[in-house]
Amino acid sequence: MKTDNISMQQILSLLSAALLSPLILLLPGETVVAGGRAGWLSALAALPVTLLAGWAFRKLLEGAPEETGLAGGLELAFGRWGGRLVTLAYLVWGLLLLGWNARWCAFRFLATTYRNTPLKLFFFILLGVTVWIGRGKWAAFLRATEVFALALGTALVLALGLGALKTEWGNVAPIWIEDLPGAIWGALPVLGLLGYGVYAAFLGGHMTRRPENGRQLTRWIWGAGILLAVFQLVCIATFGPGLIERMDIPFFMMVKDVRVPGAFERVESLVMALWVLADLALLGMLFFGCRSVLEHWNGGTYREWMPWTIAGAAMAAGLWTVPDAFRLNWLMEKAVTVGNICVGILIPVIGAIILYVRERRRTE
Repeated sequence: MKTDNISMQQILSLLSAALLSPLILLLPGETVVAGGRAGWLSALAALPVTLLAGWAFRKLLEGAPEETGLAGGLELAFGRWGGRLVTLAYLVWGLLLLGWNARWCAFRFLATTYRNTPLKLFFFILLGVTVWIGRGKWAAFLRATEVFALALGTALVLALGLGALKTEWGNVAPIWIEDLPGAIWGALPVLGLLGYGVYAAFLGGHMTRRPENGRQLTRWIWGAGILLAVFQLVCIATFGPGLIERMDIPFFMMVKDVRVPGAFERVESLVMALWVLADLALLGMLFFGCRSVLEHWNGGTYREWMPWTIAGAAMAAGLWTVPDAFRLNWLMEKAVTVGNICVGILIPVIGAIILYVRERRRTE
């Protein structure tokens, strides 16, 4: 029995809000390392692969049995037991991401605002709020993320618009042919960022199937690619690639110099406060993605033990698998990128190709 009806627009709003949390920590720092002043082109270089992943998600969700979402699509592609092993990998990776990102967000709070506060305090607050959200309904969370996405999107556009007035465009030009290979390699961090979105696809079993869903997803992918390019372009043009590489959060540094006379003398305070909504959207997406796997294994039925199991595993991952902030940063910037590309792009594309080949054989 379907308890929560959600739409593709709500899924895309969740993605828009959730991806802004790791975005400011990863970009443009990682793309500048690979591509220098051409690093902002990495988002455009990632578009073909992202569009392929979008096709894969549509294929898996359309082929999945009713109300099973991505978990059902993966089992259809890889077989019952092969699919169970694949969804187990998604569950384990999702729990690790939940714990690591809760700690990473807590570390960001510590670095940008409350420097004398214990890190674990922020970690437990974030995880506690996420558990409270995760014990509720999918639909209520997704309705909240629509508001989150609107508020965050408005703040982002405002900050980029005002930041563009203080840029030095010589920092991003000229771009020569020899700069392009670095920009292409810079697509990997972008793909790693977008790979988080696979956990939103696990909610697809509760989504109303409409013909326009595919078109909405494709438009969102194009829009996200352009926005990521503009975001990086403004940041790189403001500071230059050399300074970007030495900064922890270039976006927050950029908005520190942005003021709206008569309204906000310190825009960064507003932006930093709003970004907590992005953190909650990301953690909630990961939490519900893990919960959907457990529900699928339990015949589509929710049990009260599920949120507490997820919370316990995430807490263990966040506190005990990474000893310090330096290793956490390396993990989130390097290892998570590789892992997200595997689970967010490679596996879904392989599964979709398997379904496509089967369909072609049946029609021949």
